[in-house]
Amino acid sequence: MPDMRFAPPPSLRVADSSAGMNQVIARSLNERLIMSLLFQHDGLTRMQMGQRSGLSAQTISVLVRALERDGLVLRGEAVKGRIGPPTIPVSLNPDGAFSVGVNLGARHIDIVLINFVGDILHKSSHRFDQPRLQDITRSIRDGVADAIAAIEPQRSNRLAGIGLSMPADIDQFASGEANEQISSYDFETLLDNEFDVNVFIQNDITAAASAESMFGAARDQHSYLFCHLGPWLTTRMILDDRIYSGEMPSRQSGDGVDLLEALLDQREVSDGDAITDLAGWVDRSAEELQLAFMAARRFVDVDTLIVTGLGSTQITKDIAMKVKSNLDEVNTGKSTPNTLFSTLGPWILAKGAASLSFHHRFMAESKS
Repeated sequence: MPDMRFAPPPSLRVADSSAGMNQVIARSLNERLIMSLLFQHDGLTRMQMGQRSGLSAQTISVLVRALERDGLVLRGEAVKGRIGPPTIPVSLNPDGAFSVGVNLGARHIDIVLINFVGDILHKSSHRFDQPRLQDITRSIRDGVADAIAAIEPQRSNRLAGIGLSMPADIDQFASGEANEQISSYDFETLLDNEFDVNVFIQNDITAAASAESMFGAARDQHSYLFCHLGPWLTTRMILDDRIYSGEMPSRQSGDGVDLLEALLDQREVSDGDAITDLAGWVDRSAEELQLAFMAARRFVDVDTLIVTGLGSTQITKDIAMKVKSNLDEVNTGKSTPNTLFSTLGPWILAKGAASLSFHHRFMAESKS
């Protein structure tokens, strides 16, 4: 594919303290620091912000007032019943910003509009039996236009950008001329020219890991193995709040096109519904995840595994519970692993794409 302006592998979380900064640049960096903390917590008082950031009480007050004026944060109800004056938690304003995410898969495109706290406000999916570039570009243009139109007119100026995520081998299920066209096409320019907003491109699994940290089960985790199950098992290692761009070797977890179609069909299945047609794949995937996690632990000190996937939330949960049961029976001489399943659901890859603009515009970088 051509060179693209990839958003860098995101830093997942801000450090717990901050060194002093030059006053000329402090406002921008300190605002990002506060926003980063609020992405990681549902509500923080000014005192908690100061404890976690190292900023003075006066600086915190100035920053919060500025962010409140900008409509990015909201003050909650005062917490009473404690010694001293009531404390007021501050949280992100769900309507403070919006972002569109486009996940371009091998045979499907998912498009979502999310608000500032990661809720999906609009979603659409487009599937292709035989991927053709003209069908893909038309679906992206129409789908993104519909997503942007879903923003209430009075808030349309709060669109932070468009994120696009895709696998490294986007052309894996195409062949011949279609393969060559898709692999060489500049999707960034398509979005940039059509919608005139900032566009950010990232690998789909890296972007998904970032979204999980901002909105999902990894918000309070610092080091873990992030695993995504589709037709292939793909991983990212997160250590000390940073996503490492390298990954463990991907393992094939199924039979390509047929499995992809089955997972897409199942992803809106309600909890408790039967998934007998994928039962064998669930068992195999649990075994592969167990092996991947045990292999990772031989090299790095990581105790948490987060499982996400293209199928329904119920399927992902079933796999995670099977992995947990298997790992609990294995005595490796290390601490008992913590196995979690993603709370972001089967649209996580598109959510990951949407999170790119929030990360770029509002998050602070962690310490290296």
